[in-house]
Amino acid sequence: MRLSSYQLKYVASLLVGVVLLVFSTAIAQEATPGAGGDVGKKQTNGKLSKRRVASGQDSDPIEYWISQLSHEHYLRREKASQKLKELGPVVIPALTSAIKTGDLEVIERSIAVISDFASSLAPLEDGNAWEALSEIASNSVGRRALAAKAAMKEVSEERCIQAKSVLAAAGVFIGEGEFSVAAARPLIRFVEVGDKWNGDPEVLTWLKWVTEVEHVLVTGNAIRGSVLRNVVKMPELKGVAIADSKPGVAIDDEVFAALGELQRIESLDIRYVDVTERQGDIISQLPLRGSLTLMGTGIKSEAVDRIRDRLLGLEIQYRMGGFLGVSCYPDDQVCKISTVHPGTAAFQAGLLLHDVIVGAGEDEVTSFSSLQNAINQHVAGEEIEIRFLRGEKLMKAKVRLGRLKDN
Repeated sequence: MRLSSYQLKYVASLLVGVVLLVFSTAIAQEATPGAGGDVGKKQTNGKLSKRRVASGQDSDPIEYWISQLSHEHYLRREKASQKLKELGPVVIPALTSAIKTGDLEVIERSIAVISDFASSLAPLEDGNAWEALSEIASNSVGRRALAAKAAMKEVSEERCIQAKSVLAAAGVFIGEGEFSVAAARPLIRFVEVGDKWNGDPEVLTWLKWVTEVEHVLVTGNAIRGSVLRNVVKMPELKGVAIADSKPGVAIDDEVFAALGELQRIESLDIRYVDVTERQGDIISQLPLRGSLTLMGTGIKSEAVDRIRDRLLGLEIQYRMGGFLGVSCYPDDQVCKISTVHPGTAAFQAGLLLHDVIVGAGEDEVTSFSSLQNAINQHVAGEEIEIRFLRGEKLMKAKVRLGRLKDN
């Protein structure tokens, strides 16, 4: 049967429509990630699909860019490192796994990406990058451990610089000054968190990065358990001083319990902070190894005796809190004044260099240590009589004892 010209045109238009339909379906399947069917399989072998695989569109981007860390071309490896950094700390678990099985290029580039997070992001936002490096360094051997340890050293140095800047901006002092350790006031480097601190608790998370500082002073409104929890994370901390709490403000037990996280405390000075009997028991269980000073704490002598019994051999200085403000020549057989500290009770009473103190209150004084013992029996603000020789003349002065002040 012969078709008319009209029928031939109709059949031709149908064939064209079918061809266009097949072509558009193939394009649609190529544009849809993971599309199935025979057309999709054919396109996988085509140029469009190759470009998609090369850009990581058909796979997990994290796994894809990790796979490119060992690519034969340097620029591709560089791009992979940059893409992983752009994805953020979410890539750390996958990088940690890749380090365990990857080649040298994967190990070094993965550790470099993790260390970049650790040094460029705030401690609370780095996705535990530092902890990841520490875990690799501790639980790996060979090149993996060496690369992780080298990265940790670099991160630590960078973080220390950042920490000092951030903390200083928040009112935390880091520098040299007189710091009370037992009866001495050496000039040493220390950190002070006190009333100049702006009160932002997140800022104190930077304390864990402050190196080459072994002492910390916490004063005033900063005497809180949350503050001490950050203080004890300082990597080289050995000595702690807690001083000058606000009058009438009770100190919570956490202030002292937090110190239990330290493995060793060389010195603990507590001055003009009310300490309860229960807190005395907490202090007696701390890892104290050098000295403990309790000055103006109001704690009873019986509680101090229990601390002595539990911490045998520890140097414990228990003082009521009165402070005169003189130093005497240590080798003399008498209490001959070598220094009168400005602004102190002794200074206000008119005591002078080379005066010889022979009495304080009801006690006789024959040496500097006996003067200290006499003064230690009095609280700050109490008025006592000081007897002294100026030349051969016996003189007396009424003094109102002050408080030992830092800086």
